[in-house]
Amino acid sequence: MVTPIPPILRPAFTFAETLVSRRFEDIGMHPDRGTVVLGGERYVLLRSESLYLSWFDALAKVLGEKATVDLLYSAAREMGRSDAKSFIDTYRPVNEIAKLVSGLVHMAHAGLASVEVLADTVPKQDDTFFFHYTCPSTFETQVLREHGRRSIRCACFYSAGYAAGWCTEALNMHLHVREMVCKARGDERCEFIMAPRPKLDEHYRRLRGAEATTGNQPSRG
Repeated sequence: MVTPIPPILRPAFTFAETLVSRRFEDIGMHPDRGTVVLGGERYVLLRSESLYLSWFDALAKVLGEKATVDLLYSAAREMGRSDAKSFIDTYRPVNEIAKLVSGLVHMAHAGLASVEVLADTVPKQDDTFFFHYTCPSTFETQVLREHGRRSIRCACFYSAGYAAGWCTEALNMHLHVREMVCKARGDERCEFIMAPRPKLDEHYRRLRGAEATTGNQPSRG
């Protein structure tokens, strides 16, 4: 679910919810054939702990934490791009904004995170593009909480990468996501910004300075 929604985006979100719901209602589970089919495509069901925490811990032992964050963010970004291309080719959303917001609705249906879009979002298809949102509960923060773990950094790099990849494909422009504050670190919310990479630092300084917050290190993006 995506809520609240700025008025300028409501028609696109209503349309996207219809398309994404149609895809997720078309599910067939066939254990006799070892298949799960969703919207006509084969899927694989994975536990969120296996997808995130076990994978992260194993890679971090070999690569180090920073390299692992970079790797998993980049991998999730490519997954988001691939899923966006498949969805857009199949359902043909009416315009670029509908393509973009379909990704946020898809994330909610897929169990990655629900999204609340903030009012200062600027969904323009140029270098002024800026998307500002929070996630009440990402799958990463829930996994860490259930295992009694607290992160020293923003932890939702998989969800961030996936959103960046989907929106990159949807708008045909290179976008990245940075998480600014994170529940897994003890903050009261998970908050993200999305923009072309050269603009991320500018937006981060503007927003964090306005809140007079110090000591927060941004996650990958």
